[in-house]
Amino acid sequence: MRRATLLRMMPGLAVILAIAVVTLFSALRPEPVARAAGGKALTPVRFNMSWLPQGSMAGVFVALDRGYYADAGLRVEAMRGFGGTRTVNELDRGMFEFGYVDPLSVAMNRASGGHARLVGGINMRFPAGACFVRERHHIASPADLAGLTFGAGLNSPVQTLLPAWLRRNGVDPARVRQIQLDPAVVVAALIEGKVDAAECWLGNSMALFEKRAKAAGVTIGRIDYADFGFDVYGSGIATRDALIARDPDLVRRFLAATYRGYADAARDPDAALAIMRRHFPLLDADVTRQQIVETAGLMAGTHRFDPARIANTIDFLKAAGRLGGDLPADALFTNQYLDERAVP
Repeated sequence: MRRATLLRMMPGLAVILAIAVVTLFSALRPEPVARAAGGKALTPVRFNMSWLPQGSMAGVFVALDRGYYADAGLRVEAMRGFGGTRTVNELDRGMFEFGYVDPLSVAMNRASGGHARLVGGINMRFPAGACFVRERHHIASPADLAGLTFGAGLNSPVQTLLPAWLRRNGVDPARVRQIQLDPAVVVAALIEGKVDAAECWLGNSMALFEKRAKAAGVTIGRIDYADFGFDVYGSGIATRDALIARDPDLVRRFLAATYRGYADAARDPDAALAIMRRHFPLLDADVTRQQIVETAGLMAGTHRFDPARIANTIDFLKAAGRLGGDLPADALFTNQYLDERAVP
């Protein structure tokens, strides 16, 4: 990597490193035993965010800040993660009680003999798309990606499904050069012209793309995968079968408190932003607020999973050659522990 490029990337990388250090310190710091109002000790729960703290996690931090988890008898620690694939496998091994994961990663875990299971939805529409710089390219459909270089993060589920999505839209995957990148440099790679198009996510990196583009004097265009036949869920809260069997009430309480926090964040994104920045002062206010608002939009409506849409995930993975044999849709999720009265 050229020295000039590295220097341009340093401010963003420094912020990411600082947030990671603060997050790790918060997770490892010893805390006194917390107790519910009745004097009973709170049940410890570890939640894997799948990445660093950002606006998509506002509901969790609102629930922490306003005592919703404590009201449910829980002491929740929100811990950083390293992408959906790794998060779901760590969840399956019992390293965390709950995690923020995508159905694609859950399906691959189950197909490999794992026992992760989705218990409630967050992004009810797939939030990913292909971003590009309008001043360099015009991309209106998947066909326009032919001949271009496409960058996406390591451990991203899109790395697995992009070829199948292209074929479904009549594009030979061999005509799109796919590059795996460290997630921390995907935005810079697109803005600096290292790739022609890049994976971008509502509630996550979209705000970062737009901020960096504005600073560089360019504008970002985007096509959504969901608009071109990719009708799958984006993400949700997952746990593992053993925990469900051992303590189903814990699942109910965690979901109810979490959705209570997300409902507050959707109603008042500015208050949610203030809570996020109180916990993580280095977060960019504009970026984080945009992530909160985008996540609220993706969550609108029921958070129960539809077996037909879960089956779409399985079909895409089979088309991509990542699943062999039969995997029933109901192996990936359960709606049993959702209280719709508590869902925004």
